[in-house]
Amino acid sequence: MEAIKNLNSTALVGTLQQSIDAFSPLLEARRKTIESAKRETFQYGSTERQSLDVYYPPGPVGDTDKKPPILIYVYGGGFTTGERIYPPPLDLVHKNVGAFFASRGILTVIPDYRLAPQAVYPDPVEDVRDAFRFVVANLADAGDTSRVFFTAHSSGGSIVLSMLLSEDPQFINLDEMRAHIRGVAPRGAGYHYDYNVLPKVVLPTIDKFFGSEELAAQRSPFYLLKVASKERLESFPRMLVMRSENEPPYLIPETEFVALFEERTGRNVEINVAKGHVHMSAHWALNSGEGEEWGEDLAKWVKSE
Repeated sequence: MEAIKNLNSTALVGTLQQSIDAFSPLLEARRKTIESAKRETFQYGSTERQSLDVYYPPGPVGDTDKKPPILIYVYGGGFTTGERIYPPPLDLVHKNVGAFFASRGILTVIPDYRLAPQAVYPDPVEDVRDAFRFVVANLADAGDTSRVFFTAHSSGGSIVLSMLLSEDPQFINLDEMRAHIRGVAPRGAGYHYDYNVLPKVVLPTIDKFFGSEELAAQRSPFYLLKVASKERLESFPRMLVMRSENEPPYLIPETEFVALFEERTGRNVEINVAKGHVHMSAHWALNSGEGEEWGEDLAKWVKSE
């Protein structure tokens, strides 16, 4: 963690390689433990990208037959990159995430989804919706489908929040939300897309993905929260907003989003800060033995419902 604490958090891409360098040896030392988690792969759609991995908690359900809660983790990657498991030598990511939460008694699901530039909005939102519906329809024997939680990093957080806040009938409907979804924990998410703040290098991708600057603004979690109906907000699950301590300044802080959420719902939102971490490092830390506190906090939050 010492190497991570000293990184320049504004260099987003640079912190990825430095996070890899810091945590890869620690994960490799725990390869046997990480890979001992039971994992199964399922197809939830017709394309190669519409696949998901399920990580099962160890041992029997227990004498009470109480099924474990379900956590769906949606990784980030700026809408353009990401894998549920990267090719070697990085193949322990995101296995480390799935194995970490499974070992805490949580059935953990990590879906792939379609990526830009081949995919445009709302393709990945529809994929995450379909992955959720696959979980509800097919994993009831293994987990409690009335206690589904989402956690998501960066653009994954934007996808999940957009899916849950949108009034578009093609996404999650209110009956599904009430019956199955108990919580959402975005981490380092993009809450809205300010072309005056974002690095110029990403603007063409954002523009093409959403269709225009105007459409990007209208499809952002902040705008969808602003125009959400009272009924949707009353049905919205518990929220835990998470971020790394050293996020890049051009990622819009969660403060404005949280303030609006609290104003519109009358509910207080807990904010969890991963101490010492930069935007790219926190999920690399899980199962490394260092910097895992945010993951322990999330596991307790899920199991407290």
